[in-house]
Amino acid sequence: MSFVTLHRARNPDETQALLPELSVVETLCTLTTDDGQPVPAGARGTIVAVYGRGEAYEVEFAAPVVGNCTVSADLLRAA
Repeated sequence: MSFVTLHRARNPDETQALLPELSVVETLCTLTTDDGQPVPAGARGTIVAVYGRGEAYEVEFAAPVVGNCTVSADLLRAA
């Protein structure tokens, strides 16, 4: 399939997430992991899942705290 054919087959109303999976992001405020550990503002993590076309993200943190949390898009920025 050529690029032109693929481009025409794409749904023009389909919106993509602003931050794709495996993007490195930074928190804008203190969050809490799924295990109840606090993640400080400014912590960096990796997006491992995108929900609702980018309305929320599952972010995995390795430092200063190890854990995952679901974060609203407005609480993250690209790092």
